[in-house]
Amino acid sequence: AMLFLPATLANFMNNPDNYGEQSNIFKNALDTLTTWLSPTYTVPGLPLSTGWVYGLTYFFLIFGFSFFYASLVVNPTDMALNLKRQGVAIPGIRPGSATATYLSGVINRLTLIGGSFLGLIAIIPNVVYSFTGTGVLQGLGATSLLILVGVAIETAKQLQTNVISQRYEGMVRQ
Repeated sequence: AMLFLPATLANFMNNPDNYGEQSNIFKNALDTLTTWLSPTYTVPGLPLSTGWVYGLTYFFLIFGFSFFYASLVVNPTDMALNLKRQGVAIPGIRPGSATATYLSGVINRLTLIGGSFLGLIAIIPNVVYSFTGTGVLQGLGATSLLILVGVAIETAKQLQTNVISQRYEGMVRQ
């Protein structure tokens, strides 16, 4: 939604009666930004450049929001305090602020990996479009891809469980 904010503002400013001629500079800047952030914008003379500004912006927005969300949801200081209250300690780490610092580092590393993965999954349709020129995956958003991957992994786990259980059933019957 944030990527389409310049287009929304540019459409809002299309009527010069609303803001007069002073807004032309702002409107022109919004129009240029809207063009650059378009998923189908191609740099003239540069092959495989379709939507690269959109893709990079989309990747970094997802990457940044993953850190923002992790900082809101997970509080390493509270986790360290809860571990200390329960008498649990991480081996090699002193309870208290050292544990909070250690947990903060672990959370940042995990968020770095997870945010990168989410960003890559989100831009897969744009990369495919850039290389092939077909928009088959354009309607397939990042959320849809995550759901598809999750369902595929869960289906594979269930198949493995069924194969193992059938193997054990054969052993029990004999």
